[in-house]
Formats: sequence, structure tokens, C-alpha cells
Amino acid sequence: MIDTRTTGGPQLKIDDRADTSGDELQRICGHIGDLSVEGTRADFDLATLLTQVPSPLTAINLDAARTVYHYQSALVLIELEATVLAVRAAALAYRQAEKGISDTFGGLLDYFGYVTGRVIAISLPALIPIGIAVGAPIYLGLKLLDVTGLDDVVAKHFGIDLVQTKAAAKEAFVALVFENSDVSGAVIEHVLPGIVVGFMGLPPTVLATDGDHALWPHDSSSMTAWVLGGANMFGLLLPSDVEVWKAKGITAPDDEPPRDIEDLYRREADRHRGVDSGQVRIEEITDADGTSRYIVYIPATSDWSPEPGENTTDLTTNVQAMAGNDTVMAEMVRQAIADANIGADSEVMLVGYSQGGIVAGSLAADPAFLNDVNVTALFTVGAPISDFPVDEGIDVLSIEHEQDLVPDLDGNENPADDHWSTITVDYDPEQLRQAPNLNGKTDAELDELFSSAGAAHSSAAYSASIGLMLAGGHAGLNRFTAKNSGFFSGDLKETRDYQGKRRRT
Repeated sequence: MIDTRTTGGPQLKIDDRADTSGDELQRICGHIGDLSVEGTRADFDLATLLTQVPSPLTAINLDAARTVYHYQSALVLIELEATVLAVRAAALAYRQAEKGISDTFGGLLDYFGYVTGRVIAISLPALIPIGIAVGAPIYLGLKLLDVTGLDDVVAKHFGIDLVQTKAAAKEAFVALVFENSDVSGAVIEHVLPGIVVGFMGLPPTVLATDGDHALWPHDSSSMTAWVLGGANMFGLLLPSDVEVWKAKGITAPDDEPPRDIEDLYRREADRHRGVDSGQVRIEEITDADGTSRYIVYIPATSDWSPEPGENTTDLTTNVQAMAGNDTVMAEMVRQAIADANIGADSEVMLVGYSQGGIVAGSLAADPAFLNDVNVTALFTVGAPISDFPVDEGIDVLSIEHEQDLVPDLDGNENPADDHWSTITVDYDPEQLRQAPNLNGKTDAELDELFSSAGAAHSSAAYSASIGLMLAGGHAGLNRFTAKNSGFFSGDLKETRDYQGKRRRT
């Protein structure tokens, strides 16, 4: 079976088990104490005392035995109470140690970044001329080889293909970043803000600041806000209004509700696959008693250009959402839900992959949106949403590949809460090739699917992982579909698709 680990959700953690054991021991202590009190009360029973009069020696021996019994009972109770205290102390120490390790590690990375930033700032007068002296000749030399065609001569006589070498170096760097996504995420969350703060000459204490402000970078969200502010100065990644209308679906509507998580994700992936701009799809599912539930599918990125355009699923939406700002895609979802006349009490599930997951997570953490929309379930795939305080009344299932950088772009793990379950899958291309949904693919097609360094984030890879988990009866998938069974049963009454475009002023 495919290798996975699950955090959060309705499962016992180590400290929770310790607390549970402490509660059970406390219950046993109380029961023993009640029995001791009952036994002591029985010692003073009138009939028992009268039987001791004709047999004083037996009475003395009996009293001695009672004394030993009560003494031993007291010792047992004291030992059990001490054990209860020790178990509870261990649970508290575990929580504090876990928190302390995380804080200490983050603090070390912050300081490393800060020192690096100070070194860069101090060395800048020397680094600039060195960089020009070394980099300019290399750049001009490569350009000269390309323009004059001498790169072909180099390839012929020396066996060095400069174009392939450059592409291979780029691929190797991408592979390094993706395969070590946890490290890359920690760099984004701690080291980069530290470098900026150190370069600016601010005191390192500002890195420990809590809150969502972006006066200076102190985490991934504020770092993104700084990048966004710089890009806006050059006319890039600019916010805009959006125009939304009901449209013909990219794919034909389905006839039935999704059967399972694999089917649910297939429908999500179809919202952006092969198009310039994704669509929002809303499926209305009805019970036998006429109760309606709604699944809202939010598309992923389809345009990576930072240049302003009409596309709503572009890089601008990604960066704006990661910076904690409202986005045109979030507004598209709001307008689509309003047009579909979804009742305030009707249950809604938000579904999103990559950018779609970011938008879905932001909406699930927006009190204003939740005042109007009764979101009860959230399903995300390959999305960095740990920074969003998703409402505790929403049942969340997140699926991530261990080697996928994108879910780690926020620099944190998803909260391991009772309402939020995260399944992390070890991305193994050889194992994924055996996924049931890829049976019809040729070896060449499979090679193309999984050969790139960033394939761990591909929709095809996630679809294969979900298929393998489902075939293996993964408990996390089964739990989510069982708890939210109303979205996977009944009749599919209506499907609505919505398109949008940015309006530039």
C-alpha cells in the first residue's frame, strides 16, 4: 500500500492518550476511595461490634488486619494519585517540549537568516563589483556563442551542449527544492524574512512579532506581502474587479453525485485542465426528502504570467491569496453562490486543488463569508492553507505529497486539530504508475507524467495517489466520505458553471 501519514482529525495523539490514561486512573482512584470509605463504615456496624465481645483475641486480630488493610489501601491510593500527577505532568511536558522544539528551531533559522542579511548588507560594496566582474563576461560570452552559432561548434568538438546543460541545471535545482520541500518551506517561513530584516538593519526581535501585519517581513505571509508590494510598483500582480457570468461548462455535467474522493477530485481537476482560465462549478445534491447540499469546485492556476490580464486563475490570484488579501477568484465564488440561490442553512462543501485550495481555505476562514454560507466541509489537494484559521465547525481533509513544494510555501504544517485531517503521501513515481486510474496509459505516457522535477505537484500524480489510497481502503478517506455522506449520495439535481474575467480600471 502507498506510504502515507495522517495528522489531525478524530484520532488520539500521544499527549491526548496520556490525558485519557490520567482520567481513567483518576476514575479508578475515586472508585477505590469509595470502597475504602464503605469498608470503614462497615467496621462500625453494630452487629459486627457485638460479635467481638465474646471473642476479644479474635477481635484484636481482626482489628489488626483491618488496620493493615486500610494502611495498604491508603498507600495504593497515594501511589495511584502520584501516578496520575506524573501522567498529567508528562502530557504537559510533551506539549511544551513539542512547542519548545518548534519555537527553538524556528528561532535558530530566523537568526541564521538575520546574520546572512547583515553579512550581505555589509559586504554589498565589495559584492557588486565582484558580481559584475565575474557575471558580465559569462553572460556576454554565452550570448556571443548563441548569436554566432559557436555553441554548435562547442557541442560538436567538446561534446558539451550548452542548452541541454542549462536545462539540466535548472531541472536539478527544481528537483532539489521539491524533494526537500520541508526545508524549502522553512527557508521561506524563517530564513528569507530574516535575510530581509538583517539587510534592512532592523533589530532581530522584530522577527518574533505575531500578527498579520506586513510592516516588515516576519513570516511567509508578510514576506509574500512585501514581494507583492514590490511587484505592484512595476505594474505587476495588481488587484482588480471581476465580471462573472453563467457559462457553458468546460466538461459536460455528471449525472450522479461523486462516488468517492477520487471522483470528487476528478471533477475538481476538470475545472482548469487545458483552458486559459478556470471555471467555478456548483453541483446541487438532493436527498430523498428534498434537502439540498452543494459542492463548490474552485479551479487551480492556469496562467503563470505576472502581467495584468483578464485571467482570474493567474499568478496574481496566487500571490494575493497567499498574502492574505481578497482575490477575484474568491469574489467569483461569492457571486456564483449568490446566483445559485444557495440557502443560508444549506450545507456546502468547498473543493480546491493548488490555487483552488488556497481560495477555498481563505473563504473557510472568512467570518463574513461564513455568515452567509453554511460551509460544513472543505477538501483541498496540494494547497498551502496552514495560515488560514479555518472555522472549527468545518470538517477539513487535506492531501499533500511529501515532496511537493507548493503545500509548504506557507512554511508551516496544517494544524493537527480534531476537525482538520491532513494525509501526507510519500511521492513514489514507480508506485504511482500502478494506480488503477492509469491502467490505460503507455510506458511513454507514464514517463512523461512523472519525469519532471515538479511532477509531485501535478494533478495526475495526486489523482494516482488518491486512487491507490482508495484502493487500499485508507481510513482517512473513508472517514471523510462517511462523515459527509450527504454529498456522496442522493440525486444530482443541477450543475451550474461560472466564468469570470478581470476588469482593469
